[in-house]
Amino acid sequence: MKGKILFLPVLALAAIQLSSCQRKTFDPALAGAFFPLRPGLSWTYRIIDKGRGTADTLTDRVLGRTRLGAGEGANEVESEYSGPTGILNSSIVYFPEGGYLTRQSRISKTAGIALAERAFLPQLLRPDLTWSSSLVLFDQQPDLFHVTQTHRTFFDTKTVEVPAGHFSGCIRIETTALYQHSSGDNLALRLKYIDWYAPHIGLVKTLVEQSGLFGSELARIELLSFGYSQPKSVPALTISASSAPVQRSSNRGAVR
Repeated sequence: MKGKILFLPVLALAAIQLSSCQRKTFDPALAGAFFPLRPGLSWTYRIIDKGRGTADTLTDRVLGRTRLGAGEGANEVESEYSGPTGILNSSIVYFPEGGYLTRQSRISKTAGIALAERAFLPQLLRPDLTWSSSLVLFDQQPDLFHVTQTHRTFFDTKTVEVPAGHFSGCIRIETTALYQHSSGDNLALRLKYIDWYAPHIGLVKTLVEQSGLFGSELARIELLSFGYSQPKSVPALTISASSAPVQRSSNRGAVR
């Protein structure tokens, strides 16, 4: 009997250690679960700008499927930004294209595309991937100002803590972004973004830093709440194809 009593704690400890190891290993079955676009889902974020000393809020809600001339399976997301200057509403459309998600956004229902980005995010998100993308801020003048970005993914074994809770098993994406203006390279700005995506939740945290070995933090985005409500019906939305160029992806390891 004594031997059995001693054996039980050993089994329990082994189970705990095994569970801990499993949490530190990426599950390929979750590759498609890091950017959910189910109609009715909503996220509210706190945006802390250290330069301005402000804390604003942003709420994204998935409205549902919409028809696009640029592709099938598109989902429209309604964004509401609340800051010192008031409330700003915008609309973002995500649709699959070549294994990635393309996103197009506009500030109002009547405005054209204010931002267009192909290869925003792979549809299947896994660690050890690299790719590049370009972002055009003004669709009517694509050569006036643009952003080129390089991305790499990691599986983060640490727990990410934000006001909405503690999230484990996250994919961390490190991005270097170069902002350039057509007037000259002396106006170029290089920033680093670190994003954490949790399975079945989506983006939970972002850090914006000055690029470099000892870059300081400029801003951060943290998830305040995540929920679901019955989606409302919306009319179909038609947006022109993005004019943003796509650079060939170079994936290291598994393909997302």
